Amino acid sequence: MESFKVIPAMDLMDGRCVRLVQGDYQRRTTYTDDPPALAEAFLAAGLDWLHVVDLDGARAGRPVNLETVALLAATGIGIELGGGLRTAAHIRQALDSGAQQVILGSSLLSQAGQLPQWLSTYPRQIVAGVDARNGRVAVHGWQDTTTTTAKELIASLEELGFDRLIYTDIQADGTLQGPDIPQLRAVAQATHLAVTASGGIGSVVDIQAVMALQSAGVTGVIVGKAFYEGRISLEELAAC
Repeated sequence: MESFKVIPAMDLMDGRCVRLVQGDYQRRTTYTDDPPALAEAFLAAGLDWLHVVDLDGARAGRPVNLETVALLAATGIGIELGGGLRTAAHIRQALDSGAQQVILGSSLLSQAGQLPQWLSTYPRQIVAGVDARNGRVAVHGWQDTTTTTAKELIASLEELGFDRLIYTDIQADGTLQGPDIPQLRAVAQATHLAVTASGGIGSVVDIQAVMALQSAGVTGVIVGKAFYEGRISLEELAAC
């Protein structure tokens, strides 16, 4: 079984590390103006991957914070990058900036016809980002909710040959109230893809609850606001 990974999150706006609540750009808190220094702290603690979302890019439909991504990559931490990656050129730019994996969200629907070629060109470097609100897929920085259900999209991704997806429960994201464990279990059991959970983590106990779903196919969890708000220390994060 693939080892379980706890992955700290870093959301970028204007080159700064921020967090939003439920994807609301008006509910933003800035945590640091020096993202590379924080990446170095994660790496020193033994956390070797960083989940980076270009929030400006997600809204603009193109990567915006690649200079900051390059600075993060220069620290030596592994980066999975999402936000605004909607064309082959965007994927190439993200990888050239130092990201080791790219996360596709909106383009899973808008560029569905291109996905087989992209997967062939960049094997094991493309991760599916499925963001759901009330069970339906949200796109364009979570500003629009589609009629496509998360389960429908995930089934199609498995057929295309994806091997991993990041599943985000938008309603839980940034709330610190804990993930929807029954929903997460149902998603993981409905697919053979490795599932990384995102949204709602507020404590070490929440991380442990997600870790308990390894047998269902959950192989990782992303932790953001709980760390930035001091609910989980860097040492606790690294020890999970």
